[in-house]
Amino acid sequence: MKKDSRLNQKQIEILNDTFSRVVDGETMEEIANSHGISRKTLSLWKNSNHGKQLHSTFQKEMSTNDLPRFYQVLSEKMQAGSYKHMELYAKVHGLYADKKEMVIEEQEINPADRAVSEEELEELKRLLKG
Repeated sequence: MKKDSRLNQKQIEILNDTFSRVVDGETMEEIANSHGISRKTLSLWKNSNHGKQLHSTFQKEMSTNDLPRFYQVLSEKMQAGSYKHMELYAKVHGLYADKKEMVIEEQEINPADRAVSEEELEELKRLLKG
């Protein structure tokens, strides 16, 4: 099976069952045996692009019920002054840049711009003699 192959309806059903049962603590081997397939076949399906997409959707659905509690705890910790929780809030909402970027501007100096006129040179000599 190619990684970019689409799974058929039966394979999708088996994978959705797998995701739920893994959360409940069953092994891939046990789940594969119960469906009459090998663990390797189940892993191939799960690791295909379509399988990864299905797993991502499953995880999002599982965590939807946890979002209100997540934001409640996050809010409580931020009100208590936790810098780490403020940082997490900023990251979740796209307000925080993960990487520090440094901009270094190089300025080319033209030797002609540094030249001293004859008058300035004479003035400097006069000041140095005192």
